[in-house]
Amino acid sequence: MRINTVKAKLAAGEPAVGTWLSLCSPVAAEYMAHMGWDWLVVDTEHSPIGFETTLHCFQAICTTDTIPMARVAWNDAQLIKRLLDAGAMGLVVPMVNSAEQARSAVAAMKYPPDGIRSLGGGRAIVYGDDYMARANDEIACIVQIEHIEAVCRAEEIMSVEGVDACFIGPNDLAGSMGLKPDMTVSDPRHEEAVQLVLRACRSLGRPAGIHVPDAEHAFRRLEQGFRFVAIGNDAGFMRAGARQALKRLGR
Repeated sequence: MRINTVKAKLAAGEPAVGTWLSLCSPVAAEYMAHMGWDWLVVDTEHSPIGFETTLHCFQAICTTDTIPMARVAWNDAQLIKRLLDAGAMGLVVPMVNSAEQARSAVAAMKYPPDGIRSLGGGRAIVYGDDYMARANDEIACIVQIEHIEAVCRAEEIMSVEGVDACFIGPNDLAGSMGLKPDMTVSDPRHEEAVQLVLRACRSLGRPAGIHVPDAEHAFRRLEQGFRFVAIGNDAGFMRAGARQALKRLGR
């Protein structure tokens, strides 16, 4: 089976940097994959992307060494199964607020006897004839800690066997705290919650992740010890490039 280099990096304590795909475009996915990201996450939670287009994005990403991943719409075993069968080598699972919910995500992503994933066919067999024998070791399970309840239970959540990393969603975390959602929330209460998650992960020797708006913020989070870092998304990069060009033209 294809080696999941992102999971290997995280296990070794190395950073893995990627971005979100929200344009619902396999061509955009292909362009982004050829830029050299460690991973790309197709966002099936907050973008209007359909299932077949998601599969085509995985195919486009697989023309490179970039690892194809997805954010599942919800912590649902059927949704998880379909994305894995389509070729996702890792999933980001939203709004995981307890160890029980983390265990449910892990179980849905692993074949028996370690989990409940159905042993069907699917496109994922293109990764090798030994896919079913090795998938449990190569598929990455990233749980989102994006609610203050999850922050308070971060150590409990990250102690669940099979969870490979956590990922902080700054906007939802801010919303759960009654703060204005913003990728660069400056409220000290928000930053303290972020640091609580990071400290919990450090105490367990587990990698923590977070979403940031740009490279400058990525540098700061990597220096703090975050390892699974997402920089913006494809739509944001497109808008930023267009905005810069128009600004230079005085428009």
